[in-house]
Amino acid sequence: MLEFQIEFQPRIPPSKNLVIGTLGPNATSSDYAAKHITNHLLSEQFTVSTQLFDTFIDVKEALLQDKVDMALVPHAYDRINEFYMEPSFDLGFIFIFPTPVYGLAKKKNKEVVFNGSRIVTHPAPLPLLTKLLPDSQDQTQIQVDLSPSTSDSAMQVMQGLADFAITNENAVKAYDLEFISIYGNIRMSWSIFQKKLN
Repeated sequence: MLEFQIEFQPRIPPSKNLVIGTLGPNATSSDYAAKHITNHLLSEQFTVSTQLFDTFIDVKEALLQDKVDMALVPHAYDRINEFYMEPSFDLGFIFIFPTPVYGLAKKKNKEVVFNGSRIVTHPAPLPLLTKLLPDSQDQTQIQVDLSPSTSDSAMQVMQGLADFAITNENAVKAYDLEFISIYGNIRMSWSIFQKKLN
């Protein structure tokens, strides 16, 4: 059996408020994982808060500029190497935490018509599309566009800008949508980055 265990002691800022930066808006899988970490870091000596950003590039810039104390990034992020290779950053901690359930969602009370429809998704769960569509569906009849986050995808459907979204159950609830097909949760690994000490 392979066992890997490390203990994470975050550096506490002088303000005694530890700020975790990750991808927003509310109800993203990253927001969900940040809440999990916040619960585990609760302490009488400091407070923990989360700041959500539009992109992981924004999260990286916030950490570089000391606007957040830690960056939380899933390994599914296609440019995570930019965090690992950033000379100013240290890897503080790695953990496994499943995402909320993923699926294909639509507005409630809207008919399911795929031909001529627009589906939005964050790049990471795009490979799930073939599992979420009916086997008989011709994917050339669907427009698929990328979105900055699972929550943004859900928001676009709620606003009528897209017909369907690959998103998670937290965003489905937050934006009053419903799943038409479900994949399940994804056993995701995550990295926490901090600035290096001078």
